[in-house]
Amino acid sequence: MNIAKRSADIELEVGNVGVMAWLSLYPSLPSPAEAGLGSALMVERIGVFPSSGEIRRPILNPGSLISHLKSLYGQQALDVDERDGLKVIFSDWRFRARISGSDPAIVITVETRCDPQLMPLKTAELLSQLEHFEKGMC
Repeated sequence: MNIAKRSADIELEVGNVGVMAWLSLYPSLPSPAEAGLGSALMVERIGVFPSSGEIRRPILNPGSLISHLKSLYGQQALDVDERDGLKVIFSDWRFRARISGSDPAIVITVETRCDPQLMPLKTAELLSQLEHFEKGMC
């Protein structure tokens, strides 16, 4: 089985998740002969979904911000998942916004599909929306 096919199969098994979630769900490789496959799959996944990593910003009312982001992006999205914060998926990018468990803060992650140039643009767009929202709250 080639690496691209294996990666696609794993994505279908665990759902449309980011690299770190994928790594935590991916089981150990069955034999020493396939030991190099895990590293190759990880490198491929990083290339498939370039990520901003977790961006944490303090905010007084993170729940309202998540509702605001849903109203801005929800209608254009292919899928919206509100099980743990807000996950919004488009054809070429996706983001997740969740409330920090330890303090009033929002944690945002942006991923693009095979497009490292789009990721910083969409990250900046979301951070701009966050700043605009905060100014409106004052």
